[in-house]
Amino acid sequence: MPFVLSRTLRVACVVLAATPRFLAGQDAASKPTPAVATTRTVAADVSYVSFSGTTDPWRLGSVSMSRRTARGSLIARVNYANRFATSGAQLEVDAYPRVSKNVYLYLNAGYSGATVFPEWRAGGEAFASLPGAWEASVGFRQLRFGGAPVTLLTGAVGKYIGNYWWSLRPYLRSKDNGLSASAGLTARRYFEDGDHWVGAAASYGSSPTDRITPDAVGRTDAFSASINGSSGLTPRLLGTWTLGYDSEELSPTNTRTSVTVSAGLKLTF
Repeated sequence: MPFVLSRTLRVACVVLAATPRFLAGQDAASKPTPAVATTRTVAADVSYVSFSGTTDPWRLGSVSMSRRTARGSLIARVNYANRFATSGAQLEVDAYPRVSKNVYLYLNAGYSGATVFPEWRAGGEAFASLPGAWEASVGFRQLRFGGAPVTLLTGAVGKYIGNYWWSLRPYLRSKDNGLSASAGLTARRYFEDGDHWVGAAASYGSSPTDRITPDAVGRTDAFSASINGSSGLTPRLLGTWTLGYDSEELSPTNTRTSVTVSAGLKLTF
C-alpha cells in the first residue's frame, strides 16, 4: 500500500513480477504463484493515523489499477493525504518487468504538487529467485522535497520455510553528519495462496522506508511494529488490514508516537 505504516525498520516485502504488491510501500511481498493469463485489478485502501499529544490525525487513501501478464505487471496509483490541515494527491506508476525466469525488476516514478508528499520520487530494484527458496534484491530510491534529494540504497534477503516467509531489508542514507543505516524484518504465514496470509513486522532506524513524509526528512530515530493480513471475501474480492505502532524522534527534543489503522479492498477481473 502506498502508505507509511511502519516508518523505520519495516519488512521489505519481495514480490514476484507475476504477483505484484497490493500495499504500498513501501515494499511488496507475494508468495510465488504459477504464470497466469492477463489479469486486471482495481484496489482501494484507507488509513487513519492517531497521534499522542496535540498533532491532528492523518487521513490517507489510495486508488490503483493494475494489469498483470506473463511478462510482468504495471500499476497506476493515486495517493491522497491529509496532514497538518493540508490535503494533496500524488500520482505514481509501478512496473515489474520480468527479465528471465528467475529475475525481474521493480521500477517506480511519482509526482505531486502538494506539500504533503515529495515533489518527485523514483526507484529501481532487481530481484532474483535463488536456490533453496531464497530471494535477494538490490536497488535504490530517491525522493525530492525541493532541496537536496534524499537517496536511499536498499536491498532485501528473503527465505521461504514451508508456509512461512521471512525477509530482511536494510536502508542506507548519506547525511551531512555521516551514513545512516536502518533495517526492517518481516514474517508472514501463507495459507492457500499468495493472497491469503497474516504477518508481522518490526523496524528501527532513521530512514527505514522509502515513504518518508516531508516533516520527517530530518528524523533522527524511530521504532515501529505492525501486524497485518490479507484474505478473500469472495472469489474475486480481497480484504486487507494493518494495525501499526510508531515512535519517531523527529529531533533530540521532539518525539511523537502514533497508532495506524488501515483497511483495503482489491477486486480482480
